[in-house]
Amino acid sequence: MMKYVSSFSYRDSIEAFVSHGGIASLCKLSSRSEDSGTNALIALLSLSSLGTMSNQRVEEMIEAGSVSRMVEVALSSIEDCGNEERWRKRINVSLALLTNMTRTERGSIDLCGRSMPDEAIRWEPSSTKNDIESSEDRRDILLPEKPTMAILLSRFLTSSFIRDGNNNLHQTFYEASECIDDPYQHFATILMNVTQVERGRRYLMRISDGKSILETLLLQLRSTNPVRRQGITGAIKNCCFEKDSAWWLLNQLHILKHLLYPLAGPEELELDEKIGMDPDLWLEGPDKRREPDHLTRLLLIEAILLLCATGKQSRQSIRVARTYIILKLADMVEESEDISEKINEVVQFLRRDEEGEEEGSSDRFVQEKYRVEYDISTSSDNYDLVD
Repeated sequence: MMKYVSSFSYRDSIEAFVSHGGIASLCKLSSRSEDSGTNALIALLSLSSLGTMSNQRVEEMIEAGSVSRMVEVALSSIEDCGNEERWRKRINVSLALLTNMTRTERGSIDLCGRSMPDEAIRWEPSSTKNDIESSEDRRDILLPEKPTMAILLSRFLTSSFIRDGNNNLHQTFYEASECIDDPYQHFATILMNVTQVERGRRYLMRISDGKSILETLLLQLRSTNPVRRQGITGAIKNCCFEKDSAWWLLNQLHILKHLLYPLAGPEELELDEKIGMDPDLWLEGPDKRREPDHLTRLLLIEAILLLCATGKQSRQSIRVARTYIILKLADMVEESEDISEKINEVVQFLRRDEEGEEEGSSDRFVQEKYRVEYDISTSSDNYDLVD
C-alpha cells in the first residue's frame, strides 16, 4: 500500500489506488500512531486537496468514517504517539484534513452532528429498533458520546500547545499551515466551514454563562498566525449572515471594532477623525500594521458589508463608529481590485441617504451625533466632552 502512497505524484497511480478501495484502507491505517499512520494522513490530505476529483475523494473519505477518525487523532495525546514531533504533525495534518472534509455541507453536519449534544440529532422517542436499523443515515439518530467541538475548541484556545517561536507576523498563510509549532491552528478554518450551516452558527453564537464562544474567539483576529486570523474572520463573516442577530453583534458584542482593527493602518489621523472612533484603531500610531493576508482582508470587508445590509439601525451604528475613515485609508493602499470593489460597496451603503430622507442626511446624522456628544471648537484642535 505504501508503494502507492509514495507514487501519488503520478495520476494513473492515484486513480488506480482509489479505484481499488485505497481511500478506505488509508482511513483505517491513519489511526496508527507510528510513521505509517502519519504517512497515511499525509496521503489522504493530498488526495483531498489536489486535482479535479478531490471533492469526490472527500465524499469517499466521509463515507469511510474519516471525520470520526480525524477527531480521534486530533484528540490524541503525546503519550499515544510516543514522540512530540510526530504528535504535532499528526494533529496538524488531521485537522487540515478535517478542514477539507468540512468544506462540504455533509462533512460539516457530520462533525457538528456528533459533537453538539443539545441539538445534534433528530431523535424521536417513539423510534423502534427497526426504525433505527432501516434508517438511511444512522448518524442522524445516534446520540453523540462526547462534546467533541468543545474539547477541540479548548485545545485551540490553550496557548501552552503553541511553541514560543510561533510569533512571526510576516508568515504567509501557506508557511504557517505547514508549520507544526501551532498544531491546532486549522481548527479556525474548521469553524469557518461549519458556520456555513445554521447549526454551526448557533453553536458559536449561543450564550452560555453570560458569554458566547464567538466573543471568546474575537481576540484571534490579532493572532500572529495567519491561519487563525483567516479562519476566525471567515467564521465571523458567516455569523453576520444571521440578520436577526445584527443588533446583538453590533451593540453587545461590539464586533465592528474587532473587524476594523486589522484594516486600520499606520496613517496619522486628524483629531476630528478620531472622535467617536475606538482608540484601539489609532493608538498604535506608526507601529500599526494592516492585515497582510489578502483573503482575510476580503472576508473582513464582506462581513461589514453583510452587517450594512441588515437595516438602517445597523448602518447608523456602523457610520458613527467612523468606519468610513478606516476604509478610506485602507482603500488608498489596497492593491487588490476585488477588495477595493467591496470597500466601495460598503462606502456606498454608508454615504447614501436612507430611503425617504433628504439629500445629505446620512452625513449630517454622523455630524449631529458628535455635535451633541462633543463640544468641538472650530478654532482649536482640542475637544472636550460635554457635561
